[in-house]
Amino acid sequence: MLAVAVTLSACLAAPPEEQAGISSADRNNAFRGIPFGTPLEEVRKKWDLTPVGDSPADDPLKLFIKNDEVRAIGNLTLQEVTYYFFQGKFYGVEIVTPDTRQTETLRQALEIAYGRPPFAGNSPDAVAWPGDHVSTLLIMSPLSGEGRTFLFSNPIQSGYEAYFLESARKTATQL
Repeated sequence: MLAVAVTLSACLAAPPEEQAGISSADRNNAFRGIPFGTPLEEVRKKWDLTPVGDSPADDPLKLFIKNDEVRAIGNLTLQEVTYYFFQGKFYGVEIVTPDTRQTETLRQALEIAYGRPPFAGNSPDAVAWPGDHVSTLLIMSPLSGEGRTFLFSNPIQSGYEAYFLESARKTATQL
């Protein structure tokens, strides 16, 4: 996960002329009609959410699945969709595609939506599209073709990165 945070930081540092992304999520600063940054309480009024995992009550990062999730975007089949809330606000969404064909379809769709090819990530299996409001990171397993795509709010990202690095430091002291 540290590699993901480092990759995201590197992509967000791209010059403004290279950040002209116009994906629907970036243009609307939203995913499936919910604006990034919306408080969890407001999202729960619209979506029936179930927590993922057993995170402590004081953990600022909470993950949820939507109980009536439509596991498709256009002709793309999704394996799972997980919604991320950081410090009580809608921060990002993780989309998992099950195989090479679906993952490559999503990659092509992202190139069309952002209007340009992605930036290479810190790993040969990762590419990213920095946007004005929402950026996207796609990681593809070379063995299975499974893809994990993260769409995340740029304004909330710096707080998440600080939280993530602090968590890594605490974990390192216990190794």
